[in-house]
Amino acid sequence: MEAPSSLPYQPPQAAQAVTSLPAQSSNLFQNAAGFHIIGGQFVSGDVHNHQNTSPANAGVSSSPLNIMNENFSESEIYCNQLLRRKRGFPLYVPAPSQNLPAAYRRKGVAIGDVGRVTPEGIFDFFFNIYLPGDHSINDNDVPESFVPLLPYGSKDIVNIRYDPGDCVATSSVQKLALDPPLDEFPGGDFVFSCSAPQGAILALPRGGHLEKLENLETIRAYVAAHAESWYKYITEVRGRALANGALYLVTGCEKAQSWGMASFHSVSDEFQLAFKPRIRPDSASQYRWSGVHGHRLPAQHKSYNPSTNNSPLNQTTFIHGLSISLGVGLWAKLFAKVEIRDIGDSQLGGIRGNSMAYSAGSSLFSWSLGILGGGAAGGKQRTHTQQRGNIFLSDLSPISKIFHPGELINAHILQKAPQATVVLSHDDDWSDILSAVR
Repeated sequence: MEAPSSLPYQPPQAAQAVTSLPAQSSNLFQNAAGFHIIGGQFVSGDVHNHQNTSPANAGVSSSPLNIMNENFSESEIYCNQLLRRKRGFPLYVPAPSQNLPAAYRRKGVAIGDVGRVTPEGIFDFFFNIYLPGDHSINDNDVPESFVPLLPYGSKDIVNIRYDPGDCVATSSVQKLALDPPLDEFPGGDFVFSCSAPQGAILALPRGGHLEKLENLETIRAYVAAHAESWYKYITEVRGRALANGALYLVTGCEKAQSWGMASFHSVSDEFQLAFKPRIRPDSASQYRWSGVHGHRLPAQHKSYNPSTNNSPLNQTTFIHGLSISLGVGLWAKLFAKVEIRDIGDSQLGGIRGNSMAYSAGSSLFSWSLGILGGGAAGGKQRTHTQQRGNIFLSDLSPISKIFHPGELINAHILQKAPQATVVLSHDDDWSDILSAVR
């Protein structure tokens, strides 16, 4: 990370404050007995930070999952299914957006990026906290009074390389061993056996590379101090209608030079699909999806092949990071007035259960299982209207939305600890929970 040219932010000395969550608050936190949040680590108010509470005895393996249907978008089907593979949060569009500065497009998503994940599965970049505002990547478009954070040290970064031919898939998909095996560069042939009713695959012919920041204490303090100004900037200056909890700070990212994505749902029979290279006249390998033995391919699919072997490593397949929520008081202050009202299903035109609302009396984890399986959650849907002067803005979650568990965790913590000013949860907090679902 480049050293900033302006004076970097340095967190003040922490004042000690301890806040506890009720042990019985949710079955999501069953193994979190004695769980405390040390507010002094994070400064700037009463900050709640949920960390690794894997409920090994939660009994989730017996929980049934509903099946996704044709009402779900391709991005929802792919991302929601690969969430549980413990590789981070999947992006359905790995390429950096063309409307971003050239300096950003060359590298793609980076540690320190602040953004959101769109319903299309795109990482919508706003700014990077480690770079000064006038850096070519931030492009002089940062929050008011922005001061970059001190750069992290290389010893706090974990690097993991995935070999050519690697793949990530749901348990309904098995990669078949070819006889004889094909070891042609870059990743040989991929052939998958897919079982009903649904599944998703990410194939990595050239492998991948994960870069992940392990020391998050300073970054949490920085987020706590600036979260309110970030929401204000993004909603008012950048014009994004963010739900509370949709703001995301990247602390790690997995990238690849080439990839193939496939997803399927509502199929009744087992089938096979292949992802194989075709050699072009210039000897470059171009991977393509196809059915096996001429069979129809009952899966949505797409792929990316680099133009040359030296193409930049800027295709981001997974991200790791913090979901950021403001406390009820700060959120109300930001939007002046908040009205909460219940809307029946008939009024919503049959909105699906993957909005970020849930019944206060329902099980948080059961609700999340319904979302991951594509089913509707129990309880009434909720929305709120924000008033700015004489203008009322509806903040109803979009009908098409990729579910992010961090938003749900934050919402639950805010419900149990309404005095909190900022709530942070990391993707590592929920990955063990979802990976236990069968």
